[in-house]
Amino acid sequence: MLSQLNLRFHKKLIDALKTRAGRENTSVNALAERFLDDGLKTVAPGDWYFQLVADPEASVRQLYRHIILGQTFGTSALSRDELRFMLVHAREAFLRGNNRLATLPALGTLLDITSDLLAWQVEHDRPVDGHYLKGIFRLAGENWTEEFDAFRAELRPVVDQMYAEHLLRPLESDCFDLAEVPDAALAEIFTLPRLKAIFPLVLRGLDWSGEKARDLAQELRPVISAVTETIVAGTLRLEIRIDGQHPGERPGAWYTTPRLHLLITGQDFVVPYGWEAFSELLGLFSLYARHPEALAYGHQGERLMFSPPGHVSKEGFFGIDGLRIFMSAEAFETLVRELSATCAQGSLAEALTGLRCLYGDL
Repeated sequence: MLSQLNLRFHKKLIDALKTRAGRENTSVNALAERFLDDGLKTVAPGDWYFQLVADPEASVRQLYRHIILGQTFGTSALSRDELRFMLVHAREAFLRGNNRLATLPALGTLLDITSDLLAWQVEHDRPVDGHYLKGIFRLAGENWTEEFDAFRAELRPVVDQMYAEHLLRPLESDCFDLAEVPDAALAEIFTLPRLKAIFPLVLRGLDWSGEKARDLAQELRPVISAVTETIVAGTLRLEIRIDGQHPGERPGAWYTTPRLHLLITGQDFVVPYGWEAFSELLGLFSLYARHPEALAYGHQGERLMFSPPGHVSKEGFFGIDGLRIFMSAEAFETLVRELSATCAQGSLAEALTGLRCLYGDL
């Protein structure tokens, strides 16, 4: 291992060091060593970001306290490095898995942020990365904000995960320099509701595991209610059970780690599933319920696939892993309608929001 490092400096810098060393009655080497040591102790822009990346689990705990639990500790806004950490991994969420779909509520939040940052640049006459924005969003560059709004209006309500990742490249890259944006403007763009919507994507981008989610829950103990719901469609029954805190439990009581169980029961079978399968099932059926025309031919996802009635056959069917369930047209539509509606309101919707922020979701 070398004990010394040979460095070459500009002649003007060497002369300045010699002059300063003469005034302080010290050697040039000792003076250069002192300056380097003092400089390395100073935090440079971006150092905090690399610390966040180096220990993502600690970073998630910190962000969870701030965004989800509201423990701001006197600071109302995230640092620019923390925002960059979230944006980078939110984009990476769409690179995990295969054939997943992104809903506009999830993707739309990030595109809203893109729109606001672009509008700020235009309003304050800052340089716009025209080459990048034209290539990604197919903009002409004559009126940036109006053209971006037109692009958003024409975007399909159901977006493939790889195209979603493509749309988020400007936001994650140096296309928008957050250091140029004042704190007040950043606070208006990165609002708390938006950060909460992005957080499940960050977890997915980090390839967050169930074990890490349980460790996070045990350490921070978020209050997620225990809920049980049953949905019946024809001969099929779906039981959704969330382990959590029951009403009336006293603070300090035994903490039940929140987790979800999905039990699918048919005439001749019972099959259990967990959060991963359920989140994809709910996401796909919710998309179909809102935009049946966009998924009229069904979809083959990562773990789940489905085909609506009238496409392949008069029946509708869906599958999770190797299981295939065929249903009459009426029962299939009932299942889609009841599952999407039940999970969008009341205590079950609140509990699912809490689970998304523990286990991640697309």
